[in-house]
Amino acid sequence: MSQENVEIVRRWNTSYNQRDLDALIKLTDPNFEFRSVFLPMESHFRGHEGLGAYFEAVEDAYQRFEVVPEDYLDAGAAVLVLCRIEWRGKGSGAEGKVSLAVCAWLKAGRVFHIESYADRRDGFRAVGLPEPAG
Repeated sequence: MSQENVEIVRRWNTSYNQRDLDALIKLTDPNFEFRSVFLPMESHFRGHEGLGAYFEAVEDAYQRFEVVPEDYLDAGAAVLVLCRIEWRGKGSGAEGKVSLAVCAWLKAGRVFHIESYADRRDGFRAVGLPEPAG
């Protein structure tokens, strides 16, 4: 089941980067919760409607915003995605890249909770995986 969860989260991330809301809804539990460290305003989104509101907020703030995965780590009922965010601000044109940990919890083959962490160690702790040495 865990490898299946990794594949679901891979598809979720691909759909996220393509802004394919229909595909995301198929992969997402109706009671979905999402906490993002990247939006300065309301950063807690709920349900399928919350996905739409999240993408509206992203599109308002960023000209480009992409989650570039580096590794997917199986944590049983969760998947830890070690990634970097590449972005370009709307209006300012400021660009950046930042490392991040995204934790996705699944039930019945659907993503039901996602939290992002600026400190990757917090991501390891959140899903119960040992932090890498160094």
